[in-house]
This record gives sequence, C-alpha cells and structure tokens, in this order.
Amino acid sequence: MHSINLSVRALAEYAFRSGHLDNTYMSNSRAMEGVEIHKRLQDMEGAAYEKEYFLKKEIEYEGMTYILEGRADGIYRDDNLHFVDEIKSTFLEEEDIRDDNITHWCQAFMYAYMYASMKKLDSMGIRLRYCNVETFKTVEFIKIMDFQELEKNLFEALEKYHYWARTVLDWKLERKTSIKGLDFPHEGYRKGQREMSVSVYQSIKDRKNIFIQAPTGIGKTISTLYPAIKYMGYKSLDKIYYMTAKSTTKEIAFNTIKDLSDKGLKLKTVIITAKEKICFMEECNCDKDYCPYAYGYFDKINEALKYSFEEYDMFSREAIEEISEEFQVCPFEFTLDLSLVGDLTICDYNYFYDPRAALKRGFGEENKGTVVLIDEAHNLSDRARSMYSAELFKKDFLEVSRPLKERFKKDYNAIRKVNKAILDIMHTVEEGGFSVIEEPDRLLGSLRNMNRTLDEWLKRNKKNENYSKVLELFFQSSAFLKMSELFCDDFDYYAGYEDGFKVKLFCKNPSNILREINEKVRSVVFFSATLIPLKYYSNILGGTDKDNVIRFESPFDNDNLDLILNSGISMKYRDRGKNAERVCLLINKYINVKKGNYIIFFPSYSYLKEIHDLYSQYYDMDNITVQKPNMSEAEYGELISGFYEDDERIVFSVIGGVLSEGIDLVEDFLIGVMILGVGLPRINFESDLVMEYYRERYNTGFEFSYMYPGFNKVLQASGRVIRTEKDAGTVLLVDDRYSEQRYRNLFPDSWNNYKMVNNLSELESELTEFWRERKDER
Repeated sequence: MHSINLSVRALAEYAFRSGHLDNTYMSNSRAMEGVEIHKRLQDMEGAAYEKEYFLKKEIEYEGMTYILEGRADGIYRDDNLHFVDEIKSTFLEEEDIRDDNITHWCQAFMYAYMYASMKKLDSMGIRLRYCNVETFKTVEFIKIMDFQELEKNLFEALEKYHYWARTVLDWKLERKTSIKGLDFPHEGYRKGQREMSVSVYQSIKDRKNIFIQAPTGIGKTISTLYPAIKYMGYKSLDKIYYMTAKSTTKEIAFNTIKDLSDKGLKLKTVIITAKEKICFMEECNCDKDYCPYAYGYFDKINEALKYSFEEYDMFSREAIEEISEEFQVCPFEFTLDLSLVGDLTICDYNYFYDPRAALKRGFGEENKGTVVLIDEAHNLSDRARSMYSAELFKKDFLEVSRPLKERFKKDYNAIRKVNKAILDIMHTVEEGGFSVIEEPDRLLGSLRNMNRTLDEWLKRNKKNENYSKVLELFFQSSAFLKMSELFCDDFDYYAGYEDGFKVKLFCKNPSNILREINEKVRSVVFFSATLIPLKYYSNILGGTDKDNVIRFESPFDNDNLDLILNSGISMKYRDRGKNAERVCLLINKYINVKKGNYIIFFPSYSYLKEIHDLYSQYYDMDNITVQKPNMSEAEYGELISGFYEDDERIVFSVIGGVLSEGIDLVEDFLIGVMILGVGLPRINFESDLVMEYYRERYNTGFEFSYMYPGFNKVLQASGRVIRTEKDAGTVLLVDDRYSEQRYRNLFPDSWNNYKMVNNLSELESELTEFWRERKDER
C-alpha cells in the first residue's frame, strides 16, 4: 500500500478552495503581522491553552495510506468540551467578516477530527477567529460537531483529493521507471563530461553544494541535468530547479529535456515566464473585476491541473498559454501552481533567492527533497546585491501625494511625512554627491505609518484614477521596509543624487543571505565557464568549507585559439583619449589580415563613439555595425542575424553587454574578438563601498569590487570565439595591465599558450601564421 505525506492545510485548500485571484496589493510586512497576531492572541489565553498543537494521523482510503499532519493554532477546554482554535488574520472590517469560508472551517474540522480520534472524544468544539491586522479587533465563530460529522468532512476532502493523489503517484512511478532506463543521451562523453556528471551526482548524494568551473564545450547543461534526474530516479528527490538569468539558456535547458523525452524520459517540466510577458491583459492587474482569468481562478484551477497532467509533459510558454485560455485561468499563477506539482522547473534566480518573488509555495523553511542547479552562476553575485537592495526616490512621494491633497488629507499627510523625513536626510548630503548615512529610523517609521494608511486607501479606491501610482509607491515602500529587516554590517544606507534625490539600502555582501537560502534545499550546484577565481565566487555566493569545488580543462584543442596580448597600449581611463589613433590602427589591422566576422569590445559607450567617429575619418565603415544600448529583442535578433547573413561583419560593442555572453556563433560566423581594457567597471560609489568592505575584512577590496568582476567580462567576451571542436579563431587583448602578473594569474589553463605582440607588424605576422596553419590543416 502506497503512503502519501499530506498537510492538513494542503488537503483543505485543494479540496475546498474557491474564489478569485486578488493580489492587486499586499504589504510584505503583512505576513509578519499575521504571525504576530497569532502569537499575540495565543499568549492572551490561559495556562491551560495548548498553542501550536502538533497532530498526526494515518488514514487508509481507497488502497492508499494518507499520513496527515499539521499544527492547530490552539487546543483548550470550555465546560468539559475540547475546542480547536483556528486563527486567521484579515484586512476586513468587523461588519464585513462572515462565517462562510469553507476552506478555513474544513481545516479546523480536520484538526478537530484528528484530536478527537486521538483522545477518543464523541464531539469537539471549533472556534474560528478572524483578527484585523490594523485594529486588532476580533470576530469569532463557534461550531459544535460530533465525531461522525468531523469524520464525514475529512473523508469528503479525501474523496476530492484522492483522484489527484492517485494521478500524481502513478506519474511518479512512471517517472521513476523511465529514469532507471535512461542512458546518457550521447554516444560518448566529451573530455571532462563524465567527471562533471559524477561530481554533481555525488554532491547531491552527499547533501553538499558544489561549485564547478567548466569551460565551454564540456556540455554543462546535460552534465548537471542528467545526474540530478538519475538521482531522482533512485532516491528520494522530488524537485529539480534549473535557474538561469537568460531566456536563451532557459530554452537550451528545456530543449535538453525534450531530447531526453524523445529517448523515453518522463518528466513534467515547467518553464516560468515573467508575469509581465505572459499576462493576457493589457495591464498586469489581478483583479476579478478587471481580469476574467483572475475571476473564479480557484474554482477552475483543479480541473486545469488535472487536464494538464493527463495531456502534457512539457509545459512551454505556448502550452501554458493554450491551457490557460482553454480553462480561463491566469497563465502566470497557473505556471506557479504547475511548478508545485511538476518535476523540473526552469526559471530565473529570483524565484529562489529574491524575497520579493521567491516561490514560497515551492520553497518552505526546509526542503531537502529539492536540488537547485544554478547556470551561469557568475551572474548571481550582482543579481543578489540587487535583490537585497532597495531605494526610494524623493520625487515619487511628491508626485503621488499632490493629487490626493484635496480629497484624501490623511493619506496626503502620511506621504508628506515620508517626504519630510527624506528631506531632512537630503540636508545632510552635499549637493550632487553621495553619503553613507545612519540607519534612518525616522524614515522607516514614517514609511510604516504611510503603508498602513495607504493600505486602507487601496482597499477602498480601486477605481480612483491615481490607484496605479499609489499602488506602485506602496510596493516600493514595502520592498524597502522588507529589506530593512535584513540590515546588518553587510549593508549600508546611503543617500545622494541620481535622477533626483534618493535614499538607498545597499547590500555590499550577499553571501550570508545566500548561504542561509542554500541550506533550505538538499544541494545547490553552481556552474559556469567563468567561475574564476573559484575561491572568490565560492565566497560571495555563500559557499562554505564543506562544499565541493572542482574545475575542468577545456575539451577543445588549445591550438585552435590564438590568444594575443598587446600590452603596449594603456586602456586606463586617463590614457584612452591619447591612444585613440593607435587603437584605430590596431582595429584596422586586426580585421583585415583575415577577412571575416569580428566583434570589437570597448570599455564604454563613450569610448566606442570616440573611436567610431575617428575610425570613420580614415576607413570604410560599410561593414561596421554599432551595438546600441538598451536594444529591443527585435533589434538584438537583427544584430545577431547579421553574422549569419554576411561574411565580413564587424560589430562595435561594449564589454559586459548583450554580445559578451549567451551567443553561439559557431565556425566562421565569428572568427575573432578584440577586447580593449581589462573589463573594469567605472569607478562608482557602490563599488567603492564594496571595496572598503572587503578591504577591511580580507584585504581584497579592489579585487572583489573591481578586478574579478571586470575580468569575468573579459573571459565571457573571449569565450564567444570557440564554441565547438570545429571552431578556430583569435582573441586580441589590448591593455598594458595584461603584462601584470596579477592578471596573468587569472588566466585559465587553456590560455597558457598566449602570444605577445608590441606593434602592428608583430600582430600581422602572428595572425598570418595562425591562419596559414589553419588553411594548411584543411
């Protein structure tokens, strides 16, 4: 007989959920307020009140054993009758609270049944209490039920749930059988590929995290997915999350599973598309009065899930949109519900790490049946700093408050108090500059008061023309308050002028937060072609001494890449202008020794424009394209297609931009890149804060804040040239800093055969010889 572990809440919500989506607004502090309300009400009870009472019961139903468990908010006695106490926080006023929420009642009924069964009681009292989070006023409802009624309620819920449980269980058995019969999908392993797969499998088995530096060509996607899937087939692994920052990489992972499915794998695979992209409506407004896909969502979702499970294995964006249209459910919320019951979810980092977007339904306090695969892990450090930072702009409070002045004085005044708190901070900062400030207690207090006030306004003014602006301000303030709870030595508050005056909470070191989140799951696999130096990335991504760390050599013939260093030209900011003519000569020589497609990477758009303007005075510009900043997807696609349509396409780009990583231009579609500089970001206030932080702790301030992140961009850009074993090409690094040993120490092993050139003649000779050898080999 098969057994299923099931929480009381999950059973009640599945069996009896109904109603509409309504997430037009929700304070991030409200969850905490709900917890505080529970605790406060529980503490007000007498000593005989047993709070957070754990209940567990095995129930046999239709050939299956359900292990039902949960915690009742409280158990108490009144006039010799035992009561279950169920507490719910609410935003509703007393007069609006009714006793018709069947899900809440049935959750309490189940606790009552389990307690009565354990204590052999004939009847139970059930008290359902709703407490307003602002006024703390409480409305309570009481029912008395005999044991038979409670038992009937439970089995009614199991009857509704059982078909779904049977479906999921049958699927898991089918999945397990398919995985056991799944062989590695390729005829043989590439160099390093089997070792990488084994290291991932062993780390998952040992409940360890692992950091992997694996150059292009090893096949990182299949080398992480395959061992994770195989472990799922043999051991107690329920979920795999494959996370990446780029849509193209998500598609690669999804297509990898498609290929495995063609070889017999059965795996429910869900790809999460951002809400703004997949929403059917003109505005992402989950209000039942606006969106038909939000209306009655919880009445329709169970049937949509049943149908999906029976008819689909691969849930692409197109499949999700098709099902959502058929069942008239919100495609984004449907995707999240699918991810709960699916086997593999492919999504962005923020669904695991960002407290404002994390899949709380998928990642609880601890989920040791889950493995997380982090692709392109070198991108996570900057993303994490952004996730745990928050900022407020003074102008936003002024703009939102003005239209409220006449009709909504209370709300206007609450916003103006926040503006005044920011203004007081503004007086302490030199105009045009930035300053670190103390924790702004007055500002935080004003924000909390404002959010409580706006919370009420938002409930009552959904049709107001200023609703969306008030809502956005509410979200920004809630995010700031949420992040302020994390404040410690790893953060700084600072204020200054950037698109107006702002106050920002800036995360200098995300490692401690990341480490805490990593510990929630069984294993996290960090991998990238450019985790260099590994120790730096292990440190900043929350690694510990217990983690596995491994690096692999390139599987490609190193002779296919001609790595050339020109250390005779300084690309330091103060020297760039005076070296502009030399750079133009160098570019022209580099792209003309061997005709083909090239990318020239510049340290900034301003320097790109300077060189472009100068270059056009001397040379033909017909085959030169400039990558524009903030390109649309269509413009990006057009730029990439140019490499396939022309055989002499030259693109001027910026290091760290969209062409630096994530593109695969194989064979002759790209034969060389030239990189001007060492990738250093411009000196800025935040990077200086990071530098000072790490200087004080590890004496690695410059390295952690500027050098390592910058050189990673160089590694990524140079990695565009050799994508397959058939590729051959050149990389020209231009900067006198490449003569320094501290930069040479960062070179991967495959770069040990670099060549040095000091002038145009030596460059021409080296390039001519390299391409002659390639021609002779052909």
